[in-house]
Amino acid sequence: MISLLLRRCAFFLLLVAAGILPASAMVVESGNTIVIEKPTNEDIYLVAGTVIINAPAHGDLVVAGGKIYINDTVNDVLLAGGTVVINGYVSGKIRCMGGTLRIDRNVQGDLVAAGGEITVQRNASVLGDVLVSGGNLVVYGNISGDIRTATGRFRLIGTAGRNLDCRGGTIELYGKVMGSSSIAVSEDLVIGERAVFEGPVRYWAPSDVSFGASVKNGKAVRDVSLAIKRPHWYYLGTSSWLIVFWYLASALLVIILLQYLFPHLFERAGEKTYNSMLRSLGSGIVYFVATPLIIFISFVSLIAIPVGLALLLGYILAFLICGSITALVASHWFGHVMGSTGRFWEYVWIAFGFFILFRLIFSIPFFGWILSPLLVCIAFGALFSSVRWRKGKAPAA
Repeated sequence: MISLLLRRCAFFLLLVAAGILPASAMVVESGNTIVIEKPTNEDIYLVAGTVIINAPAHGDLVVAGGKIYINDTVNDVLLAGGTVVINGYVSGKIRCMGGTLRIDRNVQGDLVAAGGEITVQRNASVLGDVLVSGGNLVVYGNISGDIRTATGRFRLIGTAGRNLDCRGGTIELYGKVMGSSSIAVSEDLVIGERAVFEGPVRYWAPSDVSFGASVKNGKAVRDVSLAIKRPHWYYLGTSSWLIVFWYLASALLVIILLQYLFPHLFERAGEKTYNSMLRSLGSGIVYFVATPLIIFISFVSLIAIPVGLALLLGYILAFLICGSITALVASHWFGHVMGSTGRFWEYVWIAFGFFILFRLIFSIPFFGWILSPLLVCIAFGALFSSVRWRKGKAPAA
Protein backbone atom coordinates (compact mmCIF):
# COMPACT_ATOMS: atom_id res chain seq x y z
CA MET A 1 0.00 0.00 0.00
CA ILE A 2 2.81 2.46 0.91
CA SER A 3 4.58 1.73 -2.36
CA LEU A 4 1.41 2.47 -4.30
CA LEU A 5 0.93 5.68 -2.33
CA LEU A 6 4.41 6.91 -3.19
CA ARG A 7 4.05 5.94 -6.82
CA ARG A 8 0.80 7.85 -7.21
CA CYS A 9 2.21 10.88 -5.42
CA ALA A 10 4.96 11.06 -8.00
CA PHE A 11 2.51 10.74 -10.88
CA PHE A 12 0.40 13.48 -9.30
CA LEU A 13 3.24 15.95 -9.74
CA LEU A 14 3.56 14.89 -13.35
CA LEU A 15 -0.09 15.32 -14.23
CA VAL A 16 -0.50 18.60 -12.38
CA ALA A 17 2.45 20.04 -14.26
CA ALA A 18 1.29 18.61 -17.58
CA GLY A 19 -2.33 19.60 -17.13
CA ILE A 20 -2.13 23.03 -15.57
CA LEU A 21 1.34 24.41 -16.17
CA PRO A 22 3.08 24.88 -19.52
CA ALA A 23 4.25 21.56 -20.86
CA SER A 24 7.93 20.71 -20.32
CA ALA A 25 9.99 17.53 -20.32
CA MET A 26 10.41 15.81 -16.99
CA VAL A 27 11.46 12.57 -15.33
CA VAL A 28 9.19 10.94 -12.76
CA GLU A 29 10.24 7.88 -10.75
CA SER A 30 9.28 6.11 -7.53
CA GLY A 31 10.53 3.06 -5.69
CA ASN A 32 12.44 1.87 -2.63
CA THR A 33 15.83 3.10 -3.89
CA ILE A 34 16.47 5.41 -6.84
CA VAL A 35 19.93 6.17 -8.22
CA ILE A 36 20.39 8.76 -10.98
CA GLU A 37 23.55 7.83 -12.92
CA LYS A 38 23.06 9.72 -16.21
CA PRO A 39 22.98 13.51 -16.80
CA THR A 40 19.56 14.95 -17.51
CA ASN A 41 18.23 18.30 -18.68
CA GLU A 42 14.64 17.59 -17.64
CA ASP A 43 12.93 18.38 -14.35
CA ILE A 44 13.13 15.38 -11.99
CA TYR A 45 10.44 14.24 -9.54
CA LEU A 46 11.47 11.38 -7.26
CA VAL A 47 9.74 9.60 -4.38
CA ALA A 48 11.63 6.78 -2.65
CA GLY A 49 13.03 5.51 0.62
CA THR A 50 16.56 6.35 -0.55
CA VAL A 51 17.48 8.74 -3.38
CA ILE A 52 21.03 9.12 -4.71
CA ILE A 53 21.97 11.68 -7.38
CA ASN A 54 25.31 10.76 -8.99
CA ALA A 55 24.98 12.74 -12.24
CA PRO A 56 24.25 16.37 -13.19
CA ALA A 57 20.57 17.38 -13.09
CA HIS A 58 20.19 20.64 -14.98
CA GLY A 59 16.43 20.91 -14.47
CA ASP A 60 14.55 21.37 -11.21
CA LEU A 61 14.80 18.57 -8.66
CA VAL A 62 11.88 17.61 -6.40
CA VAL A 63 12.61 14.73 -4.03
CA ALA A 64 10.78 13.09 -1.12
CA GLY A 65 12.62 10.29 0.64
CA GLY A 66 13.91 8.96 3.93
CA LYS A 67 17.54 9.45 2.86
CA ILE A 68 18.64 11.82 0.09
CA TYR A 69 22.21 12.11 -1.20
CA ILE A 70 23.06 14.68 -3.89
CA ASN A 71 26.57 14.02 -5.18
CA ASP A 72 26.61 16.05 -8.40
CA THR A 73 25.48 19.37 -9.85
CA VAL A 74 21.78 20.22 -9.55
CA ASN A 75 19.62 23.28 -10.19
CA ASP A 76 16.73 24.42 -7.95
CA VAL A 77 16.01 21.83 -5.27
CA LEU A 78 12.88 21.06 -3.23
CA LEU A 79 13.54 18.34 -0.65
CA ALA A 80 11.58 16.53 2.05
CA GLY A 81 13.48 13.81 3.83
CA GLY A 82 14.77 12.46 7.12
CA THR A 83 18.46 12.79 6.13
CA VAL A 84 19.65 15.09 3.34
CA VAL A 85 23.33 15.33 2.36
CA ILE A 86 24.36 17.72 -0.43
CA ASN A 87 27.82 16.96 -1.80
CA GLY A 88 27.23 18.54 -5.22
CA TYR A 89 27.12 22.12 -6.47
CA VAL A 90 23.65 23.71 -6.42
CA SER A 91 23.24 26.30 -9.17
CA GLY A 92 19.84 27.46 -7.88
CA LYS A 93 18.00 27.53 -4.56
CA ILE A 94 17.50 24.92 -1.85
CA ARG A 95 14.18 24.50 -0.06
CA CYS A 96 14.18 21.68 2.43
CA MET A 97 12.04 20.20 5.17
CA GLY A 98 13.90 17.36 6.79
CA GLY A 99 15.33 15.90 9.95
CA THR A 100 19.00 16.47 9.04
CA LEU A 101 20.43 18.66 6.28
CA ARG A 102 24.18 18.86 5.62
CA ILE A 103 25.63 21.07 2.89
CA ASP A 104 29.19 20.30 1.78
CA ARG A 105 29.38 22.29 -1.49
CA ASN A 106 28.49 25.76 -2.77
CA VAL A 107 24.92 26.95 -3.25
CA GLN A 108 24.38 29.69 -5.81
CA GLY A 109 20.96 30.81 -4.54
CA ASP A 110 19.09 30.98 -1.23
CA LEU A 111 18.79 28.30 1.43
CA VAL A 112 15.34 27.97 3.02
CA ALA A 113 14.92 25.15 5.53
CA ALA A 114 12.60 24.10 8.33
CA GLY A 115 13.19 21.75 11.22
CA GLY A 116 15.87 19.34 12.31
CA GLU A 117 19.65 19.72 12.30
CA ILE A 118 21.07 21.97 9.58
CA THR A 119 24.80 22.32 8.96
CA VAL A 120 26.74 24.38 6.41
CA GLN A 121 30.24 22.85 6.35
CA ARG A 122 33.55 24.77 6.22
CA ASN A 123 34.14 24.16 2.51
CA ALA A 124 30.61 25.27 1.58
CA SER A 125 29.30 28.73 0.71
CA VAL A 126 25.76 29.99 0.21
CA LEU A 127 25.79 32.95 -2.17
CA GLY A 128 22.20 33.93 -1.44
CA ASP A 129 20.29 34.42 1.82
CA VAL A 130 19.73 31.83 4.54
CA LEU A 131 16.30 31.50 6.17
CA VAL A 132 15.90 28.75 8.76
CA SER A 133 12.99 28.05 11.08
CA GLY A 134 13.01 25.45 13.81
CA GLY A 135 15.59 22.95 15.02
CA ASN A 136 19.29 23.82 15.15
CA LEU A 137 21.61 25.58 12.69
CA VAL A 138 25.41 25.52 12.52
CA VAL A 139 27.30 27.58 9.95
CA TYR A 140 30.98 26.73 9.51
CA GLY A 141 31.18 28.12 5.97
CA ASN A 142 30.41 31.47 4.37
CA ILE A 143 27.02 33.06 3.72
CA SER A 144 27.13 35.91 1.20
CA GLY A 145 23.63 37.21 1.90
CA ASP A 146 21.54 37.80 5.01
CA ILE A 147 21.05 35.19 7.73
CA ARG A 148 17.62 35.08 9.35
CA THR A 149 16.87 32.34 11.86
CA ALA A 150 14.31 31.28 14.44
CA THR A 151 15.89 28.19 15.95
CA GLY A 152 16.50 26.40 19.20
CA ARG A 153 20.28 26.70 18.81
CA PHE A 154 22.36 28.71 16.33
CA ARG A 155 26.13 28.70 15.96
CA LEU A 156 28.07 30.93 13.56
CA ILE A 157 31.70 29.97 13.08
CA GLY A 158 32.00 31.21 9.49
CA THR A 159 31.01 34.52 7.91
CA ALA A 160 27.73 36.34 7.38
CA GLY A 161 28.28 38.54 4.32
CA ARG A 162 25.48 40.97 5.10
CA ASN A 163 23.01 41.33 7.98
CA LEU A 164 22.27 38.92 10.81
CA ASP A 165 18.76 38.59 12.29
CA CYS A 166 18.44 35.64 14.64
CA ARG A 167 16.08 34.52 17.40
CA GLY A 168 16.35 31.43 19.55
CA GLY A 169 17.15 29.71 22.79
CA THR A 170 20.96 29.66 22.60
CA ILE A 171 23.04 31.61 20.08
CA GLU A 172 26.82 31.26 19.82
CA LEU A 173 28.71 33.71 17.60
CA TYR A 174 32.37 32.97 16.89
CA GLY A 175 32.60 34.21 13.31
CA LYS A 176 32.27 37.46 11.38
CA VAL A 177 29.20 39.55 10.52
CA MET A 178 29.75 42.14 7.79
CA GLY A 179 26.46 44.03 8.26
CA SER A 180 24.20 44.97 11.16
CA SER A 181 23.08 42.42 13.74
CA SER A 182 19.78 41.86 15.55
CA ILE A 183 19.97 39.08 18.15
CA ALA A 184 17.44 37.82 20.70
CA VAL A 185 17.81 34.81 23.02
CA SER A 186 15.73 33.36 25.80
CA GLU A 187 18.61 31.44 27.39
CA ASP A 188 22.25 32.07 26.47
CA LEU A 189 24.15 34.41 24.15
CA VAL A 190 27.82 33.53 23.70
CA ILE A 191 30.26 35.90 21.97
CA GLY A 192 33.56 34.25 21.02
CA GLU A 193 36.95 35.89 21.39
CA ARG A 194 37.41 35.97 17.60
CA ALA A 195 33.92 37.23 16.79
CA VAL A 196 33.79 40.36 14.63
CA PHE A 197 30.81 42.67 14.01
CA GLU A 198 31.43 45.22 11.28
CA GLY A 199 28.08 46.94 11.85
CA PRO A 200 25.98 48.01 14.86
CA VAL A 201 24.49 45.35 17.15
CA ARG A 202 21.09 45.26 18.84
CA TYR A 203 20.54 42.32 21.17
CA TRP A 204 18.43 40.93 23.95
CA ALA A 205 19.48 38.36 26.52
CA PRO A 206 18.28 37.65 30.07
CA SER A 207 21.42 39.42 31.34
CA ASP A 208 24.01 41.84 29.99
CA VAL A 209 26.54 40.36 27.55
CA SER A 210 30.04 41.66 26.97
CA PHE A 211 30.96 42.08 23.31
CA GLY A 212 34.45 43.31 24.15
CA ALA A 213 36.20 44.83 21.14
CA SER A 214 34.28 42.70 18.63
CA VAL A 215 32.05 45.57 17.40
CA LYS A 216 34.16 47.57 14.95
CA ASN A 217 31.68 50.17 13.72
CA GLY A 218 29.03 51.31 16.17
CA LYS A 219 28.27 49.63 19.47
CA ALA A 220 26.26 46.79 21.03
CA VAL A 221 22.96 47.93 22.56
CA ARG A 222 20.73 45.80 24.77
CA ASP A 223 17.24 46.41 23.32
CA VAL A 224 14.29 45.37 25.46
CA SER A 225 11.96 45.51 22.43
CA LEU A 226 13.66 42.34 21.14
CA ALA A 227 12.80 40.33 24.26
CA ILE A 228 11.31 36.89 23.72
CA LYS A 229 8.29 36.65 25.99
CA ARG A 230 7.69 32.93 25.42
CA PRO A 231 10.95 31.04 25.86
CA HIS A 232 10.14 27.96 23.79
CA TRP A 233 8.16 29.35 20.85
CA TYR A 234 10.95 28.66 18.37
CA TYR A 235 11.28 24.92 18.86
CA LEU A 236 10.10 22.48 16.25
CA GLY A 237 10.95 19.60 18.51
CA THR A 238 8.68 19.81 21.55
CA SER A 239 5.40 21.67 21.85
CA SER A 240 5.41 22.82 18.22
CA TRP A 241 5.65 19.25 17.03
CA LEU A 242 2.58 18.48 19.10
CA ILE A 243 0.76 21.21 17.20
CA VAL A 244 1.93 19.74 13.89
CA PHE A 245 0.86 16.27 14.99
CA TRP A 246 -2.55 17.58 16.03
CA TYR A 247 -2.94 19.36 12.69
CA LEU A 248 -2.07 16.25 10.65
CA ALA A 249 -4.18 14.00 12.85
CA SER A 250 -7.15 16.33 12.40
CA ALA A 251 -6.67 16.31 8.64
CA LEU A 252 -6.50 12.50 8.62
CA LEU A 253 -9.69 12.28 10.69
CA VAL A 254 -11.52 14.59 8.27
CA ILE A 255 -10.34 12.50 5.31
CA ILE A 256 -11.58 9.30 6.99
CA LEU A 257 -14.98 10.85 7.73
CA LEU A 258 -15.38 12.21 4.20
CA GLN A 259 -14.42 8.90 2.61
CA TYR A 260 -16.77 7.02 4.95
CA LEU A 261 -19.76 9.34 4.46
CA PHE A 262 -19.42 10.20 0.76
CA PRO A 263 -17.42 7.45 -1.01
CA HIS A 264 -19.49 7.48 -4.20
CA LEU A 265 -19.51 11.28 -4.43
CA PHE A 266 -15.72 11.46 -4.27
CA GLU A 267 -15.45 8.57 -6.70
CA ARG A 268 -17.51 10.51 -9.23
CA ALA A 269 -15.53 13.69 -8.50
CA GLY A 270 -12.29 11.86 -9.24
CA GLU A 271 -13.72 10.62 -12.52
CA LYS A 272 -15.02 14.09 -13.36
CA THR A 273 -11.59 15.61 -12.73
CA TYR A 274 -9.91 12.97 -14.86
CA ASN A 275 -12.29 13.45 -17.79
CA SER A 276 -12.74 17.24 -17.73
CA MET A 277 -10.24 19.05 -15.54
CA LEU A 278 -10.69 22.48 -17.14
CA ARG A 279 -14.46 22.28 -16.78
CA SER A 280 -14.02 21.37 -13.14
CA LEU A 281 -11.72 24.36 -12.71
CA GLY A 282 -14.37 26.66 -14.17
CA SER A 283 -17.09 25.19 -11.96
CA GLY A 284 -14.90 25.67 -8.89
CA ILE A 285 -14.22 29.31 -9.72
CA VAL A 286 -17.96 29.89 -10.16
CA TYR A 287 -18.63 28.28 -6.76
CA PHE A 288 -16.10 30.39 -4.86
CA VAL A 289 -17.18 33.60 -6.58
CA ALA A 290 -20.94 33.09 -6.70
CA THR A 291 -21.48 31.75 -3.18
CA PRO A 292 -20.44 34.98 -1.37
CA LEU A 293 -22.75 36.93 -3.68
CA ILE A 294 -25.67 34.64 -2.88
CA ILE A 295 -24.92 34.95 0.84
CA PHE A 296 -24.86 38.74 0.58
CA ILE A 297 -28.17 38.82 -1.31
CA SER A 298 -29.71 36.46 1.27
CA PHE A 299 -28.80 38.79 4.14
CA VAL A 300 -29.95 41.90 2.27
CA SER A 301 -33.33 40.38 1.46
CA LEU A 302 -33.98 39.69 5.19
CA ILE A 303 -36.50 36.95 4.36
CA ALA A 304 -33.73 34.56 3.29
CA ILE A 305 -31.43 35.20 6.27
CA PRO A 306 -31.64 31.56 7.52
CA VAL A 307 -30.56 30.41 4.06
CA GLY A 308 -27.71 32.92 4.09
CA LEU A 309 -26.55 31.73 7.52
CA ALA A 310 -26.56 28.11 6.37
CA LEU A 311 -24.60 29.00 3.23
CA LEU A 312 -22.13 31.08 5.26
CA LEU A 313 -21.45 28.26 7.70
CA GLY A 314 -21.01 25.81 4.84
CA TYR A 315 -18.69 28.21 3.03
CA ILE A 316 -16.51 28.67 6.13
CA LEU A 317 -16.43 24.90 6.71
CA ALA A 318 -15.38 24.37 3.10
CA PHE A 319 -12.43 26.72 3.59
CA LEU A 320 -11.41 25.00 6.83
CA ILE A 321 -11.28 21.51 5.30
CA CYS A 322 -10.47 22.40 1.69
CA GLY A 323 -7.06 20.73 1.99
CA SER A 324 -8.57 17.38 3.00
CA ILE A 325 -11.26 17.63 0.31
CA THR A 326 -8.72 18.42 -2.40
CA ALA A 327 -6.46 15.57 -1.31
CA LEU A 328 -9.33 13.05 -1.30
CA VAL A 329 -10.50 14.11 -4.77
CA ALA A 330 -6.89 13.74 -5.96
CA SER A 331 -6.67 10.18 -4.58
CA HIS A 332 -9.82 9.14 -6.45
CA TRP A 333 -8.55 10.94 -9.54
CA PHE A 334 -5.50 8.74 -9.55
CA GLY A 335 -7.61 5.69 -9.07
CA HIS A 336 -8.96 6.43 -12.55
CA VAL A 337 -5.54 7.41 -13.91
CA MET A 338 -4.01 4.12 -12.78
CA GLY A 339 -7.05 2.14 -13.89
CA SER A 340 -7.64 0.60 -10.47
CA THR A 341 -10.40 0.67 -7.89
CA GLY A 342 -8.94 1.25 -4.44
CA ARG A 343 -10.24 0.11 -1.11
CA PHE A 344 -11.36 2.38 1.71
CA TRP A 345 -8.06 2.62 3.58
CA GLU A 346 -6.05 2.81 0.37
CA TYR A 347 -7.94 5.94 -0.68
CA VAL A 348 -7.53 7.37 2.84
CA TRP A 349 -3.76 6.91 3.03
CA ILE A 350 -3.21 8.10 -0.52
CA ALA A 351 -5.24 11.22 0.26
CA PHE A 352 -3.25 11.77 3.46
CA GLY A 353 -0.03 11.52 1.47
CA PHE A 354 -1.35 14.06 -1.03
CA PHE A 355 -2.36 16.35 1.85
CA ILE A 356 1.22 16.44 3.16
CA LEU A 357 2.62 16.82 -0.34
CA PHE A 358 0.28 19.72 -1.06
CA ARG A 359 1.47 21.53 2.06
CA LEU A 360 5.07 21.24 0.92
CA ILE A 361 4.29 22.44 -2.60
CA PHE A 362 2.02 25.27 -1.45
CA SER A 363 4.84 26.63 0.74
CA ILE A 364 6.86 27.49 -2.37
CA PRO A 365 6.62 31.26 -2.96
CA PHE A 366 4.63 32.35 -6.04
CA PHE A 367 4.46 28.86 -7.61
CA GLY A 368 2.68 27.39 -4.60
CA TRP A 369 0.49 30.44 -4.13
CA ILE A 370 -0.77 30.14 -7.71
CA LEU A 371 -1.10 26.37 -7.72
CA SER A 372 -3.02 26.19 -4.42
CA PRO A 373 -6.24 28.00 -5.47
CA LEU A 374 -6.19 26.25 -8.87
CA LEU A 375 -6.16 22.78 -7.30
CA VAL A 376 -8.81 23.71 -4.73
CA CYS A 377 -11.07 25.11 -7.45
CA ILE A 378 -10.62 21.97 -9.56
CA ALA A 379 -11.49 19.72 -6.61
CA PHE A 380 -14.56 21.70 -5.53
CA GLY A 381 -15.75 22.14 -9.10
CA ALA A 382 -15.54 18.41 -9.72
CA LEU A 383 -17.22 17.68 -6.40
CA PHE A 384 -20.23 19.92 -6.92
CA SER A 385 -20.57 18.86 -10.54
CA SER A 386 -20.81 15.27 -9.27
CA VAL A 387 -23.68 15.88 -6.88
CA ARG A 388 -26.78 14.08 -8.09
CA TRP A 389 -29.71 16.31 -7.30
CA ARG A 390 -32.90 14.37 -6.75
CA LYS A 391 -35.93 15.54 -8.67
CA GLY A 392 -39.36 15.16 -7.20
CA LYS A 393 -41.85 13.02 -9.06
CA ALA A 394 -44.59 14.79 -10.93
CA PRO A 395 -47.99 14.43 -9.26
CA ALA A 396 -50.36 11.91 -10.81
CA ALA A 397 -53.12 13.34 -13.01
